[in-house]
Amino acid sequence: MVNLKIDFIHHIRTFWSKVSKNGLNNDMAISEQKKIILTNQVSILMFLFIFSFITIVTIFKLVSSQFIFIIYPLTFSILLIPYMNSKGFYRLTSFMISIIFPIAVLIFSSLTKKSFHYSIDIFYYIVPKLLLIGTLVIPLILIDIKHRMYLILAVLINLLALIFYDYVLSLFGVGFGTIPVTTENYYLINIFIFLPYFLILTGIGFLTNINIKYEKRVQKLLEDIKVKNIELEEQKDYIEKIHREITDSINYASRIQTVLLPDLTVLNEYFKDYFILFKPRNVVSGDFYWFSRIENKIIFCLADCTGHGVPGAFMSMLGITFLREIVTKEQLYEPSKILNRLRNEVIIALNQRGIQSDQKDGMDVSLFTLDITPQEDNSHNTFELLWAGANNPCWFVKDGSFEELIPDKMPIGIHNNMDCFKTIKINLKKGDKIYMATDGYRDQFGGPSSKKFMSRQLRELIIENSDKTMLVQKELLERKIEEWKTGYGVKHEQTDDITLVGIEI
Repeated sequence: MVNLKIDFIHHIRTFWSKVSKNGLNNDMAISEQKKIILTNQVSILMFLFIFSFITIVTIFKLVSSQFIFIIYPLTFSILLIPYMNSKGFYRLTSFMISIIFPIAVLIFSSLTKKSFHYSIDIFYYIVPKLLLIGTLVIPLILIDIKHRMYLILAVLINLLALIFYDYVLSLFGVGFGTIPVTTENYYLINIFIFLPYFLILTGIGFLTNINIKYEKRVQKLLEDIKVKNIELEEQKDYIEKIHREITDSINYASRIQTVLLPDLTVLNEYFKDYFILFKPRNVVSGDFYWFSRIENKIIFCLADCTGHGVPGAFMSMLGITFLREIVTKEQLYEPSKILNRLRNEVIIALNQRGIQSDQKDGMDVSLFTLDITPQEDNSHNTFELLWAGANNPCWFVKDGSFEELIPDKMPIGIHNNMDCFKTIKINLKKGDKIYMATDGYRDQFGGPSSKKFMSRQLRELIIENSDKTMLVQKELLERKIEEWKTGYGVKHEQTDDITLVGIEI
């Protein structure tokens, strides 16, 4: 028996909890959630109260049976409120609850009194008024102050129900002056004086109970947030530590890469003027430049390795190491032979076997060998230049005209086309200019249409400024690319490593 009682209570609590939360959404403000819960609970309690009331007056035949078929459906319609909440009609349900009770009191009171044909006890007259006083608090509890129009209208309807109580009863022929009012049960009035206070206190109790529950929920959420904040702070400190370590390592790697790159001041001994615009996308670069001298020949190489940042920097150090072996130790100076040997070394180092799963790592290279001993050519001193390219071209400005040497369309690395690289021979004289660039400059996004800079625009920029000193050309090129990235209303990140070389013979 005890277990049945416990199970019954458990089922009642489960049902009460489920109905109370009908229409709740976790994205709602807590105040909105409380209003919905209260609206659902009040609708159930109001249904039980009105249903019990009309059942009692029906049993004691205090109302005509002809009205029963109207009253009961109206009473059951109150149960639609939790369903309406689940469909999102929150303001409407709060308003309905606020006006249903006073209207119901007027109707039931009038119908009940209509059954008294000769006189009515003052008890039946006063108690409904006390109920109407108590219902004044319902809209104040259920309707949020921000829904001002609903609140004012609901309060106004409740006040009108109280003010015009006698007038409504007179419409049913049961008001003062219509039939006598007796005082046989006057003592009961003293008991029911407390009815409005009971309703008010019940409403406050509901709010307090819901507030306590939500305060506990908020407190738990705050505690969870505090724990999460501690975890996030620890993770933040850990990430910052890792970031510092990685940054320090990359900065150190940058210093190593800088040491591996040749000393540019040495170029002053062999060329009239020059510039190297070197802008890594990250701290370390996948682009590199390198030169060496063998007897009377200068070998100069500009390379763009696969990737940028740390992966690109690893490839660039491989390239520099292999070039030192090939040129300095093996004394090779013909560009095509250097590129062929460099390709073999890269393929071996990266274990590239020409199968589908191989990484397509490698580098694009432009490499020339310049004989710094003047040649006799029609009484003019000329210099012989040998050049070979792997996907990277070489440009010349000679006597104001622009020339381009087209590279072999294959990289330094495994590729479908593994032909030997070709060497191109060209004669230059003092004042001629050589330009080489990786693809970072021409592939940079920006400008008014957020497009690539493109090779054509770069060539035009070089031709336009080729009569200026190399230092001025470098400044103009650097200023132009920065303006292209950020000077048109949209800030574009640097796309790739940028390296551009200009040399005047």
